[in-house]
Amino acid sequence: MVGRFGRDESGVFAVLFGLMAIVLIALGGAGVDYVALQQARSRAQVALDAAALALQPQIFKASYDEETVRAQAEAIVLDRIGDARINARVDGIETSIPDGSLYLHAEFTMPTMFVSLVGVPTLGAAVQAKATRKMLELEVAMVLDNSGSMANYNRMTYLKEAARCATRIMFYGEVDDDCDEADDAEAQDNVKIGIVPFTMMVNIGTQFSNATWLDWTGQNSISQLNFDSDDNASTPFAGPVNRKTLFAQTGTSWRGCVEARRAPYDTDDTAPSTTAALFTPMFSPDTASGNYNSYMSDTGGTCQVKTCTEKVVRKNCSYSWWSGWTCSGSTTNTYTKKVGSTTTNPAASCVPANAVVLSGPSTDQNGTTLTTTTTYSLLSERELQERLCKYNGTTVADSKNSGPNAYCPSISVLPLTDNVDNVLARINAMNADGGTNIQQGAMWGFHALSNTEPLTQAAPYSSGAVSKVMILMTDGFNEPDYQRYSDTWNGTGVYYSWGFRKDGRLPDTDGIIGNENEYNAHNSKADMSATMDEKTVATCNNAKAEGIRVYTIGLNPPSQATRDMLESCSSGDGYYFFPEDPSDLVDVFTQIANQLAQLRLAL
Repeated sequence: MVGRFGRDESGVFAVLFGLMAIVLIALGGAGVDYVALQQARSRAQVALDAAALALQPQIFKASYDEETVRAQAEAIVLDRIGDARINARVDGIETSIPDGSLYLHAEFTMPTMFVSLVGVPTLGAAVQAKATRKMLELEVAMVLDNSGSMANYNRMTYLKEAARCATRIMFYGEVDDDCDEADDAEAQDNVKIGIVPFTMMVNIGTQFSNATWLDWTGQNSISQLNFDSDDNASTPFAGPVNRKTLFAQTGTSWRGCVEARRAPYDTDDTAPSTTAALFTPMFSPDTASGNYNSYMSDTGGTCQVKTCTEKVVRKNCSYSWWSGWTCSGSTTNTYTKKVGSTTTNPAASCVPANAVVLSGPSTDQNGTTLTTTTTYSLLSERELQERLCKYNGTTVADSKNSGPNAYCPSISVLPLTDNVDNVLARINAMNADGGTNIQQGAMWGFHALSNTEPLTQAAPYSSGAVSKVMILMTDGFNEPDYQRYSDTWNGTGVYYSWGFRKDGRLPDTDGIIGNENEYNAHNSKADMSATMDEKTVATCNNAKAEGIRVYTIGLNPPSQATRDMLESCSSGDGYYFFPEDPSDLVDVFTQIANQLAQLRLAL
């Protein structure tokens, strides 16, 4: 029986079939395992790509640690794969800071369903990813309205909050819900921010008082306007006028404001390498007595006395409450003319037409005789205003709204800097006071982003590794003179960035300084405001031509003209904002800052 059993082959096929079935199932299921492997590999590749992109910025940080980044990358990969059966390990990292590249290598394994039947319990593969984003310089000039209207409805409070938040986002990238930098955040050293506070003027800072691009000695023809040395308005004055001397003579100091350059330099950043392109330190001239910003005597200093005194003697005079003084006797007029130390008594009147009264009339009574004395200037109001001699040795009180620095804002420009504390301090120091000159704010934002004088902290325009941005915010409109527009002699009561309106510098279409034809052609406040709008848009267009991105923010714009101007000034759709409420400023600045934070990295 044993022999028959040994020779019996009737069950051999079943054994062989069983063995073959395992192999056939494994081979048939290998395709399933392979598909699963490829699916897992695809998920692992996507996960590793995401890890490389997310962690690439870490390579620029001083605190960069390879093992920390490796562990973070591995955690991202496992999370993105989302399958606990798959094991993955990031086992290779390479970095290149000059190229801005992070290379990751990873391996993963997964259990098999079918080929495990033939002794292959797991399958695996390797994946690799590389993220390359060069670190770019980000240069941002925040041009911020500090005019008096910003004190209304807590506008300045919200603006400061918004600007601080934007600053932290751009410097740190990561902020908490209160817009403070995250605990582990580090200030990026490839970010520079400048602050340009503006009112009706811009204060560039007294640290530039010895800069060669400031025209202290009066080389530029605009420096001679509103000054004269011969007491004769009919003869042209060729200058020069040394403004540093004027400040010294009056016992005052330059506060830091400059005038707008003469056209076309008032809308571009041409380097101040020629006389016409120099910057003129602002010195607000003393106006004739009785006019706005008259801060000294027109007959003081080393000026010669030039007067005509008229004495009128009337006889047989009586006084009543109803009619005042009435005289029935004779009237005698006598005149005393004084020029310097020379006194004469002309028989005819020496009182000029449209004479300026220096003193009087004063009336003395002696019985029934009345004597009225009035002293007139022999000079016209303009001749009195323009006298250079009156500044010599006359100490004046220089205040916020009066004197040589009248209406020069107290907070100066902060040029581009990578010091976040300095930026925040300048924002905190801002205050609301004065008028609105959006154009000059934009112009100095433009200067801040240029590497040519007057401000040289920026990278050259030709640098491919820099992104330049201007953020221009205002709650008002371009005001030619918010104090007194129709001043008799000067056209405006306040001496502002383009001098007096009578100087004809703001329109200046013909390049002739002091052209009153242009003054007469632009003799309304609306004309002047429209011209300022045109110059604002021209400034923005010139900045955009140099590759500067311009964001504009108009807080509840006062007119459609201002809204149109700000829209034209911007870089287009998505670059202009018109929030209605001051509290909306924080959201607007945050949105812009988040966009700009991404500009620090370029794919």
